[in-house]
Amino acid sequence: MSKKLTPFGEASTGAVAAVFANLLVFPLDVVASRLQIQSKALASVQAHSKPYSSQLDALVRITREEGLLQGLYAGLVPSLSQTAASAFLYFYFHSFVRGVYLKLLKRIYLDQPRMLLPSTSAELALGAVAGALSRAITNPISVVTTRLQTSNTTPSTTSKPTSTSIINEILQTDGIAGLWRGFPASLVLTVNPALTYGLFERVKSLVVARRMKRAVGKGVDVKSVSGMLSSGDAFLVGALTKALATVVTYPYIMAKVRMQWRPPASSDESKDPLEEGNKKGLEDAIRYKSATDVLSKVWQTEGLFGWYVGLNAQLLKAVLCQGILFMTKDYFTAIALLLLK
Repeated sequence: MSKKLTPFGEASTGAVAAVFANLLVFPLDVVASRLQIQSKALASVQAHSKPYSSQLDALVRITREEGLLQGLYAGLVPSLSQTAASAFLYFYFHSFVRGVYLKLLKRIYLDQPRMLLPSTSAELALGAVAGALSRAITNPISVVTTRLQTSNTTPSTTSKPTSTSIINEILQTDGIAGLWRGFPASLVLTVNPALTYGLFERVKSLVVARRMKRAVGKGVDVKSVSGMLSSGDAFLVGALTKALATVVTYPYIMAKVRMQWRPPASSDESKDPLEEGNKKGLEDAIRYKSATDVLSKVWQTEGLFGWYVGLNAQLLKAVLCQGILFMTKDYFTAIALLLLK
């Protein structure tokens, strides 16, 4: 495909594809968030609430106890808003910065075609810059979404919290800075989309280059070779690169969720000073000051396994979502190009 979209067009199609993919897998996102905040200390504080034993157990119990819409789709609107904004900003910054970088390479390596493709490290750096900028803007929406998705972990209430009530509560208790809880962890997690998109673009470039080489060998016009991956190839490459990125960065994914989550207070009162002291210690164990504090406390109480609690749910959600996104983005791009003709 010789004609290309502008950075704004790339950002728009990326946002549409991201919203579409996240909408399809949203219940898995809720399940992953619920599993990520589970710990021995939380189970002790909330004796009335039985921990989820698996993804399936979480899906069944959330649906049965809270309902389909209020449970598995809690926080859907702010989540999709964050997805659209994050994807738009990410694709915009990534497309713009990558375009500038490619123009720079062409000027420097005009007579060396092999050098016109960004290296893997360059792709990762470009992705990290784009990710950091988009997360800085959308972090408040992430905080609200996390609290909506994990709202059942607070003592039982007569109704579910709303985005407005959560924002008011955060402003009253933590001030404006509370809307950026978990942001340092989010900066670390820019490695995740950087790895995913960087590796994807690199593999895609290699596949397209190989197609062109084969076309030249067969005497076929290079211009007729598609610059897009097939649906199957896009899904597979997207899923594999996302899985790798998720495993590498998962401890900080878990830490970010726990930083943005609102830990509950024990609802049981005791007149025994010793028992009351134990409860206070358990409550302190699930209240965190930073991402490193999360990792430290989890390591002390649950070891390495605690860093990867909920990994299966996160992997399933991330792999499916990313695979669908990469599989559909080129189609949305093609549609946009047809509409612009």
